[in-house]
Amino acid sequence: MTAPSLVRRIMLAQLLLLTLLWCAFLTYVLWESLRSPGLLGGAKVFDTVLAVADQLEDRPQARYGVLREIDLALREDYGAGDDSDISTSLIVRSHGKVIYASAEAPLEVRNTLYDTNERITVDGRVWRSRTAKSPRSDAEASLVMPGDAWAFFIHINSRGYYVLPLLISLPFLLLPAWLSVRVALRPWSKVAREVAERGPHDLTPLKSVPKHEELRNMVDCINDLLARVRESAGRERAFIADAAHELRTPLAAMRINVEALQSHVADAHQRELLGGILNSGNRATRLVRQLLLLMRSETRTEAPLRPVAFTALVQERLAALSPLATEREVELELDARGEVWVDGAREGLVSLIDNLVENAIKYSPARSRIEVGLHMAEQGVQLSVSDAGPGIAPAMRERVFDRFFRDPDQIQSGSGLGLAIVKTVVREHGGSVALDTSAEGGLTVTVILPAGKPAG
Repeated sequence: MTAPSLVRRIMLAQLLLLTLLWCAFLTYVLWESLRSPGLLGGAKVFDTVLAVADQLEDRPQARYGVLREIDLALREDYGAGDDSDISTSLIVRSHGKVIYASAEAPLEVRNTLYDTNERITVDGRVWRSRTAKSPRSDAEASLVMPGDAWAFFIHINSRGYYVLPLLISLPFLLLPAWLSVRVALRPWSKVAREVAERGPHDLTPLKSVPKHEELRNMVDCINDLLARVRESAGRERAFIADAAHELRTPLAAMRINVEALQSHVADAHQRELLGGILNSGNRATRLVRQLLLLMRSETRTEAPLRPVAFTALVQERLAALSPLATEREVELELDARGEVWVDGAREGLVSLIDNLVENAIKYSPARSRIEVGLHMAEQGVQLSVSDAGPGIAPAMRERVFDRFFRDPDQIQSGSGLGLAIVKTVVREHGGSVALDTSAEGGLTVTVILPAGKPAG
C-alpha cells in the first residue's frame, strides 16, 4: 500500500476543488438550459430562414440547398448530427406543405401560437418548439428541440467554445500543480532534513527558522518540546549522578565491614552467607561505577582530544583485569600489530576497554579464551573482542546498546549499561561499533576509532 503523502493530499484537495467548481458550473448550465429559451429565443434565425423561403420560392432546388446549409450549421452548434433525439430540428412549411425538414424531424410537433415557446408532448415525448410566420407570405419556420434531459447536452454543446478548452486543459494542469506544491513545500523539506540529520542526543534548538508563519509556529513548538526534553534529561542525569555518588560510601563501608566480619567467623555456612552479601555488594558497586561513567560521558563538554598510546592502554587494562579472568578460569589473549595511537579522552577509552573485556569475561564459559585484536584498518584503529559465550541474537543487536536493556534469555546478572557506555564513548570519539558472531559461536564486538598521531 502506498504511504500517505502530503503532496498527494494537497493535489487531491485541488482536484476536489476543481470537481466542485465543475459541478457548480454544470449546475448553472443545467439551470440556464431550463430557464433560457436559447436558440428558440433568437429572432434572426427565423428571419433568415423565412427570407430564404420567400426569396427563393421560384427556385425550389436552390431554396432547399440553402435551407439545408442553415440546418447543418444549426445542428453543428446545437446538436449532434442527424440524430433528432439530441439535436435541433428545422421544419419549413409553405402553403401548408413541408418544403424542408431536418433528418428524422418530429413533424407531428405543431405550435398552437406563433412566436411563442411551447412545450409539446407527442407520444409521451416532451419537445420544446417555436414557430414564426413570414409577414410577406404564408411560409412558416419551426425549430424543435428535445424538452427532456437531452436539452441539457444540447445546451452544453452550444457552449463548447468555452467548455471544451477547460476539458482539454484539465490533464495538463496536474504537472504544474504538482511542481507548484513541491516548490511551496521546500521550506518544510529543509526543516525535515535538519531533523533527520540529528543524532538521538542532540536536543539543541533547530537552526532553520522559516519566514512562513505556519511552518515557523511548528518549528517553535518543536524547539519548545526539545527544551522540555533537554531539561527533563538533565534532571534525570543529575538525579542518577547524585544517587550514585551517595551510594558509593555506604557500599564501600558495607564491603569493609563484611570482609572484617568474615575474618572473625569460623562457621562455613555463615562465611558462605557473608560471601553472598559481598558478591551482591560488588555487583552494586559495579553498577554505581557504571552509572557514574555513563553520566560523565553524556555530560562531558567538548574538551580537546589528546593523543593516547592505545596499544599500551589496552595492555595496561588487560593486565588490570587478568585477576578477574583468572578467577573465572578464562584466558586473555592479545593480538596487537604494532603501536597505534588515537586522539581521545583517556578516561573514556579506559571505560570502553574495561566494559568490553569485563563483559567478555563475565559471559565466557570456564576454560575458554577471549581474543582481543588491535591493529590499523582502512577506516582507522580497529579494536575487537571475541568470546565463546552465548552471544547475542541478530534481532537484539541494536537494542542491547540501549541503557538498562538486557536480553530476556540471558541468565547472567547484569545492569544493561556496559554496551550503552561503549556506544556513548565510541560516539564521542567519532567512531563506530558493531556486533557479530565470533568463530567460537559467541560474540565479537568490533570498535573503529579515528587514528591519531604520537604526541610531540
